[in-house]
Amino acid sequence: MSEVASLQLSQRKELGKGPSSRMRTQGLVPGVYYNAQGENISFAVANVALGKAFEKVRYSKMIELHIDVDGKIEKRNALFKSLVAHPVKRRYEHVDFVGIELDKEVQVAIPLRVTGRSKGVVLGGKLETYKEEILVRCLPTAIPDAITFDITNLNIGDKVFVDDLQMPADVKAVFDRNYLVLSILAGRAKTEEEEQENNNDN
Repeated sequence: MSEVASLQLSQRKELGKGPSSRMRTQGLVPGVYYNAQGENISFAVANVALGKAFEKVRYSKMIELHIDVDGKIEKRNALFKSLVAHPVKRRYEHVDFVGIELDKEVQVAIPLRVTGRSKGVVLGGKLETYKEEILVRCLPTAIPDAITFDITNLNIGDKVFVDDLQMPADVKAVFDRNYLVLSILAGRAKTEEEEQENNNDN
C-alpha cells in the first residue's frame, strides 16, 4: 500500500442550511464523519485541500482524518463515502466520510490496469474492456493501487473473466457470478469501398 494521505478538518457545531451556506462562501465545505460504532462528527474542511485529497485517494484508498475537536486533534481512519460538487461553480457542496478499522476488511472498487500489447491486437483485433474497476475485499492496509493484468499473450477471441485476474496478496475479488472483464475481438473487415480508397491512396 502507498503512503496514507491525510486531511485536516475542524469540528463544526453550527448546523443547518444557513451556517453551511456561509461556510461555503468562506471556501469551506461542510461534511460528516460517521462509523459503525455510532460516532458522528460534523466538520468543516477547506475546499482546495479536500479536492487535492480526493484526487489522491478517490473512493478506494484509506485517508487519515485529523479532526480539530475543541483544540485537540483526533485522528480517524476513513474512506470517502460521497462527495457532492456544485453543478456550475468550481467547489464542493458536501462530503461524507465513513470510518474504518484497520483490523476489519472493507469492500472497495479498485481500478483495472491493463498492460502489454495483445498478440490479437497486433494481428488486427480490438481490445474491448467491460469493467474499469474490480470490487475487492481486504484489510484497509492491503488496499492495492490497481489490479494489473498483462494482455500480451491474448489472441483474437480470448476472453478474461474476473476469476482469471491474479489478486495481490490478502486481496479477494468480490462477485456472485464470474463476469467478463475484457476480450480481444476480431477487427472489422474492410468494405469494398474502403479497400478501393486505400488502393487509390497508393
